[in-house]
Amino acid sequence: MALAAAHPRALAARGGRRRRRGAFNEDDVADLFHGKRDIKSSEVGVSYDRVASEGPAGSCELLSPRGHRVRARLHQLDVRFAGAGDKWADEFLSARMTPLGGGLLGMVSDTRAWLAVPEGCVGRSSDDDGPLVLDMEAGWTTYDDVVDTGERARLARAVVKLVNDYMAERGCESPVADPTARLAAPARFTDEKRNAICGVEGLGLPGRDRKSRYDRPLVTAGTAAPVRTCDRDVLFGHPRLRLMTVEDPRLAVLYKGLSYDGGRPVTAAGDGRAQVRGRGFLRDDMGLFQASCQTGDVTFLVRAADGRRAADIRRLLPQYVALEADRLGCGPLRLSLPPA
Repeated sequence: MALAAAHPRALAARGGRRRRRGAFNEDDVADLFHGKRDIKSSEVGVSYDRVASEGPAGSCELLSPRGHRVRARLHQLDVRFAGAGDKWADEFLSARMTPLGGGLLGMVSDTRAWLAVPEGCVGRSSDDDGPLVLDMEAGWTTYDDVVDTGERARLARAVVKLVNDYMAERGCESPVADPTARLAAPARFTDEKRNAICGVEGLGLPGRDRKSRYDRPLVTAGTAAPVRTCDRDVLFGHPRLRLMTVEDPRLAVLYKGLSYDGGRPVTAAGDGRAQVRGRGFLRDDMGLFQASCQTGDVTFLVRAADGRRAADIRRLLPQYVALEADRLGCGPLRLSLPPA
C-alpha cells in the first residue's frame, strides 16, 4: 500500500512538482503532523489472497520522532464468525464517529476514519462479503474529550486521498470529493429522559431515577449515518453499555454469522417455517437480532462491557428492537426470548 513510499509513476501521471510519498505529497504528510516534515514511513504493499478470497490488503505507517503515529490499512471487512469484524466495529462504528455524508459509506472522528472503496470502482460485494475499506487510526480514543474538529478534518481529507489513490491505480475515474465542509457537528454527551434511554422514546429500565454523569449517553451525530450507536455509562474511556442499530446492509453483514450461533436463540414472535423475519441470540454480555427489512438486513445490538448486566440486556433488547424497527419502517417486530 503506497501511502508513504516514493511513487514516481503517480507523480508523472499527475504532473506534481513536490516529492510524493505514495498517495500523499510532503504537504499532505505535514498536514497530518501539524507542519512537521521529519516523518518516517513503512508499508506492506497491496497483495491479494486468492486462496482465502479475502480481497486486496495492505498497510502503512507514518511515525514522528515525537511519538505520534498514523496507521492506514486497506482490507475487506472480516465477516467470519469469531473474526475481526466485530472488534473493528467496536472502534470504527463508535458514537464518536460522524458519517462522511454525500452518499459515501464511511465515518470519521479525531482519531479514527474509514471509507469503503466505491462499488463503481471495485464492483458490488456479494451479500455474504464485507465491503473493501480503507481505515486510519491516529492515537488513543478518549471518550471524555470533545471531538477535535480540526483533527477530524485532517483525517477525513487523508482517508479520501488514500481511497482516490487506490482507485486511480485501478484506472477508476470520478474521484471522491473532499467531505470536510459537509461534516455534521460532533456528538456530545447529553442528558436523557427516564423513558428515553439513548434518545429512543419509550425505551426505559426500572430503577433509573438516580442521575450520574456516567449515565449520560453519546449518540451518533449527523443524518443518513450507516449506523446509530449509543455509547453510555462511559467510565475510564470505555462505554459500559452500547446500543447500536446497523442500518446499512453492507455493514450489517458483519454480524450475519454471529446471528446464527452467538448464544441462546432469539426469534421474531410468530415466525415459523413459512416466515422468518430474522434471527438473533441472547447471552449475559450481549443481545443481538438481525432482521430482514425492506432495505436489506438491519442489525440491532445491545452489548455490555461484561456479564454483570445480563438482566438489563434481557429487558432492553426486545424494547429496543421493537422501537427501532418501527423507526426504520420494518416493524412491527416483537421478539421471543429464551427462558430466563
